[in-house]
Amino acid sequence: MKRREFLKTSVLAGVGLAAGPVVYAQTATQPVTGPAGGSAFRAGFAREKITPPLGTTMMGFAARDMKQGCQGVHDDIFVRALFVQHGGERALIVAYDLCFLGREEADRFKGALGREFDLSPRQILLNTSHNHVSPSVGTWYSAGYQAPDRLYVNDLERATLKAARQARDGMREATMWAGLGDTELPISRRKPDGKGSVLFEPNPDGNAYKRLPVCLLKDRAGRPVCLLFSVSAHPSMMGGWEISAEYPGAACRLLDQHLGATASMFLQGVGGDAKPSVIGKGLDRFRPGTWADVEAAGQIVAKETIRVLDGRMMAVEPLVRSAIAETHWPLQPVPPRSEFEKIVKEMNPKEGPADIRRRWAVRQLELLDRGDELPTASAITVQVLRIGQNLRIVGIEGEAVGQWGYLIEDFYGLGLTFPLGYCNGQGLYLPVSKMIPEGGYEVVSYWEYGYPAPLAAGMEDVVLNELAKMARQGIN
Repeated sequence: MKRREFLKTSVLAGVGLAAGPVVYAQTATQPVTGPAGGSAFRAGFAREKITPPLGTTMMGFAARDMKQGCQGVHDDIFVRALFVQHGGERALIVAYDLCFLGREEADRFKGALGREFDLSPRQILLNTSHNHVSPSVGTWYSAGYQAPDRLYVNDLERATLKAARQARDGMREATMWAGLGDTELPISRRKPDGKGSVLFEPNPDGNAYKRLPVCLLKDRAGRPVCLLFSVSAHPSMMGGWEISAEYPGAACRLLDQHLGATASMFLQGVGGDAKPSVIGKGLDRFRPGTWADVEAAGQIVAKETIRVLDGRMMAVEPLVRSAIAETHWPLQPVPPRSEFEKIVKEMNPKEGPADIRRRWAVRQLELLDRGDELPTASAITVQVLRIGQNLRIVGIEGEAVGQWGYLIEDFYGLGLTFPLGYCNGQGLYLPVSKMIPEGGYEVVSYWEYGYPAPLAAGMEDVVLNELAKMARQGIN
């Protein structure tokens, strides 16, 4: 049996109690209770618009972001919230049509949500779609050296609280169904150059994560409450100065039309080294995207998700549990002071994007002059949110590459796993050990996130050991 077939069989064997095609509307659904007949599983969903004012700084492409703010809106962007409760445990999933949330914003929003809803950080998972035509939030690249747009961050906090409030107030008894498909959208952007390194080019044989996990929550009347689905690919087809939710927004719109309800929630997976195949398939280089490409990518994902919904979905017994921990990923040796001084001397401060590397080097020198020690590790949160028997969401803070999906999937074995990057903060690119000697953008871009040196090999043990610790505590 092929590995992919085995994993699909494992999902069918592990997550459910009963098999059958998904039903979007039916006359009655029995309330779902815990193994001992505890309180019913309840769920609520809502969304709020977070489209910024014109002129707001954008994030996603370095040179563009430094020239001017957004000049138009192609389609609105949203924050979406799913509130679930069962057996005295609650959890909140919040998804943003944004490139990043910095750790500062993530902690701020979790604090505001925790105060209002009496939730701890482990019960709140924040995920961004990594959309490259969105407002600037976080500290990536030039944003790390300028004041944040506090007015827009205030807007985000209010919208986050409003969506969560509406989701909480709209909770109703629900059933949960899960399935696993494949997606053709991700294509690796790491192409071996034959000399031991990699090029930033389409690689259809590369290790992109092509799983498509799907979870549908329905109320007692069979109406959709929320549809969770995840694809692991950069929404980075479009440049320019128009705000958009990119292909995840197109997919959500099409799926909402199919469901007959506003219920879809996209979760960005482990797409740190993948782009949409519509701009790279059969080509030697990725071509610039168009709005037609965005729509085509959304259609691909929507059709693939509907195929899962119309297939062998499994009923899932609810079980809400959560855990979060800050892990420390060692960096390679920090360069001596002279290396930063050399960069400051050689970089031209008038060259736009090139000046950011100079500012980064200046920042390292400033830290040293303050008497600070430059970090030797990166603090990365790892969160596990279990919402059903053998159904869990694993969120890592950073741009996790596709291989992390397979590592996390293999760790849990049976059941359905949503492996996600871009959760609870910005982090940095998160490669796996074998990529370190290969180099490539995912390895050498550490300075764009403010770190003084690249990650060192051995990061797999850091994450898997933490997941094992959580599993021993029953969070698996």
